[in-house]
Amino acid sequence: MDRENRGYSLSVCHQESGKTEQKVYLKPMSLYVPDIANQAVTELVAKLNLSSDHSGEYTLTVTNNNNGVSVDKDFSDLSELTDPLITADAVKDLINIVRGYESDEETNVCGW
Repeated sequence: MDRENRGYSLSVCHQESGKTEQKVYLKPMSLYVPDIANQAVTELVAKLNLSSDHSGEYTLTVTNNNNGVSVDKDFSDLSELTDPLITADAVKDLINIVRGYESDEETNVCGW
């Protein structure tokens, strides 16, 4: 029995304002490429439409939309979240944690 692939969501939340932006990836393995991960996070941050003061904490979240498993990582400020090396590693680590929860499942429909 085939289930529809609902993919993975990548989201960024600005804790102080409560604003959140997210994007769904049907083939989340593309986010393992550092440039794609960095571009994805940069786009989400830009869509937050924050005032000139971007201070405050941010949360980066990866969610498997098929089973609801979600993990996140907090960042103390925007410069940490948008650092290319930190961002690429954080996205990769979060995806790996979510995938680790899937290893016990019988079906894996997210394009792996």
